[in-house]
Amino acid sequence: MSDIAAPGAPSPAGSRRVKDLIAVNFGNTLEWFDWTIYTIFAPYFALQFFPSSDKAAALLAALAVFAAGFLTRPLGGFLFGLYADRVGRKQSLTLAMFITAGGSLVIACAPTFATVGLAASIILLVARLAQGIAHGGEMGTSVTYLVERAPRHRRALYGSTSWVSVVLGTMIATITGLLLNANLDRSALESWGWRVPFLLGGLLGLYGLYLRRQLSETDSFEKGKVQQDDHGAGMPALVRNWRGVAVVFGLSAGGSIMFYTWLIYSPTFAQISRGLDAKSALTASLIAQAVFLVAIPVVGWLADRSGRRVFIILFGVGFIAATFQLDALITNSFSGLLTAMISALLILACLFGVNTAVWAEVFPTSVRATGVSGPLSLATAIFGGTAPYVNTYLSQIGEHRMFLVYLMVVSGITLVTGLLIPETRTLELDRPDTGRLSN
Repeated sequence: MSDIAAPGAPSPAGSRRVKDLIAVNFGNTLEWFDWTIYTIFAPYFALQFFPSSDKAAALLAALAVFAAGFLTRPLGGFLFGLYADRVGRKQSLTLAMFITAGGSLVIACAPTFATVGLAASIILLVARLAQGIAHGGEMGTSVTYLVERAPRHRRALYGSTSWVSVVLGTMIATITGLLLNANLDRSALESWGWRVPFLLGGLLGLYGLYLRRQLSETDSFEKGKVQQDDHGAGMPALVRNWRGVAVVFGLSAGGSIMFYTWLIYSPTFAQISRGLDAKSALTASLIAQAVFLVAIPVVGWLADRSGRRVFIILFGVGFIAATFQLDALITNSFSGLLTAMISALLILACLFGVNTAVWAEVFPTSVRATGVSGPLSLATAIFGGTAPYVNTYLSQIGEHRMFLVYLMVVSGITLVTGLLIPETRTLELDRPDTGRLSN
């Protein structure tokens, strides 16, 4: 009788579900805080890790290291996905948090190029590659965990909270950037101020590690052990579920490139290419992120009632139609960047409110974490991680319009995916592994 909740009180199972949701998303917030502060502070620490004779070249080198972190994401996605499918979602998420926190602490304490020469660049690169491995497994496994822990009629809403935690991480990183810009001059930021957010992220990551060690394992994973024994896992299972792999890759292509273009890099782009001051750029970004934060779960809530496909299609059509107009809004004014970011992020919310649920729904439990993490990380590495570098490079050679065309083409990949897939809202998560998208 002690397990029965009082009338009107949350059930023990419901309370446990909420605690697990918070624990996963707290760690996810810290992961994305660590990831975002790199791009925010790259203009300041680039000269600390690379030769300082050419500031533009140093920034490109720092952004190349950012992109390199994505090269290990597919490997991390596959390895952590396999680990999550064989050992458990909880163990995979805990290990990812440990590696990410360690990488941030290494960067915070790393020596400079002036002190140790090329070794400084190598230390930065190794830390980012390690974080890339952890990050590759983090997103896919956390999404898998959240959707598996959700009530059936709330899968899009629960899954969308993963993106809410992502935005919270970027917002906290942006606030950190604003505070440091307000209290330190540029010389202080370049010499030591940039280390503060990396140190903060690493220390908070230790608390995130504690929270993840308290997670409950999902019922779907426990049931899926039987399917693993009967049908196998790993590459044969991924090949059998190639339709799911294609869906995750197609949705992730457009989502990742727009995420890194509009949410992560557009404030930096507005500064270096359009002449907007740092304070205005970061403030506009923060406001736009707050709007995005609200829009994502609203779309998830709606998608649990009306389905996923319509929102995927809205995303694709929206960016194909509006990319050039959105870019033209970014000038050296605060209002221009704010309008562009809010408009772009509202379109992006159409996809981010539903894609996490779709990723999990197109796979059987026994291969779900691998199936989500692998193609998600690969698409993000190809399209998302390279977006800031490609944007900066094409802008410097006077071909920025080619980047906008590129954005539209990749959005088209996601649009076609949305047009071709069946509605996934009614699919059973714990269905047998037949390799088909059906109940």
